[in-house]
Amino acid sequence: MRNFGRVAEVIAGGKTFSMKEFNLEASVPFDSDTLPNESEIKLWNLSEDSLNLFRKKKDNDPPIPLRLNAGYEGDVGLLFSGYISSVQTVWDGVDKVTTIHVLDSLRKDTQQEISFAKGTYGSAIIRQLAQQANLPVAMLKLVRDYRYEDGYSASDTLVSMISQVAEDCQTRAYISKGKLYVRSLREGASNLIQLDKTNGMIGLPEYFEENGLKGYRLKQQLQYRVTIGTVMELSSFIFQGKLYVQGGTHRISRSGDFMTECEAVL
Repeated sequence: MRNFGRVAEVIAGGKTFSMKEFNLEASVPFDSDTLPNESEIKLWNLSEDSLNLFRKKKDNDPPIPLRLNAGYEGDVGLLFSGYISSVQTVWDGVDKVTTIHVLDSLRKDTQQEISFAKGTYGSAIIRQLAQQANLPVAMLKLVRDYRYEDGYSASDTLVSMISQVAEDCQTRAYISKGKLYVRSLREGASNLIQLDKTNGMIGLPEYFEENGLKGYRLKQQLQYRVTIGTVMELSSFIFQGKLYVQGGTHRISRSGDFMTECEAVL
């Protein structure tokens, strides 16, 4: 990849704010748990009319959707979509800087009590809980479909219960772009990315061991395709082979960082 022809654009309220016209910075985290991710976007010197596109007219109006596309000229894709949670504008010298926080989910989880009959399988519980949570299921592929011989009862938020049942099924549950994925990071991924020093890798892979997992922390020129479960085919003198992305952050600026950092496990 090249680090020229950077493209980033924020779309909200029917208008596109391009990096070519506006100074723009963004930090977009992604991880493999069920908690909503919050991205931060900064735009400089917006007019009042433009600012109003990011603000609700009334407190009880629905949240305003926002999309962020990024990449390089000729290869641009969706990096993030969500709903604006807060907007703040401050003066920095002669510049007016607007910071927009965006959540990737509108879920408002409340404590609930649920129970399932004896012999119920984990897959059935997850599907019903996801339906109650109004959470679309993008993938449900369990390592083990655990059968609750004595039934299942819990008092917690719906999403927390989904995580607990998935854990009983030896499978990871996470939410990405507003959809539920229940699968092993090593199963079901269709996007494979070659990474070496000739196509975007920055610096050297950094080995880590945490919570029983082993892998490498990687940096590369911004790659919108990298997300949870992406398969990285890494080639370096430190390690050669496949790794599976479990989290990271996309960083965007006009003249500074334009990169994707991630943790990928063996």
